[in-house]
Amino acid sequence: MQGITHPAVIPLVFLIATIFFFILTPISNTQTRTEEAEADIFGLNVSRQPGGFAQAAIHLGECRKMSPGPVEEWIFFDHPSGRNRIYRAMRWKAENLQLFQPPQKP
Repeated sequence: MQGITHPAVIPLVFLIATIFFFILTPISNTQTRTEEAEADIFGLNVSRQPGGFAQAAIHLGECRKMSPGPVEEWIFFDHPSGRNRIYRAMRWKAENLQLFQPPQKP
């Protein structure tokens, strides 16, 4: 190579960029997964349908692995796993049971 403008530098740049983005992937996935979890909670607060939300997560499980290991989820998943989404929906329901109680008669 005769300098940074030499065409032989292009494969080296691609190699460095590939390694950089490979290392950045788990960090980016964690950020996206956190934002998606917050969006799920927002959706539960608006719709108040944790059963429907859990059912949707089950249907999505037909296309994705429902229960990955923690390391697998951290590296490869950019959305919460189906198991985590269902768990959060049922926890939301348990914390908001008063929304599902019939009104008390005076």
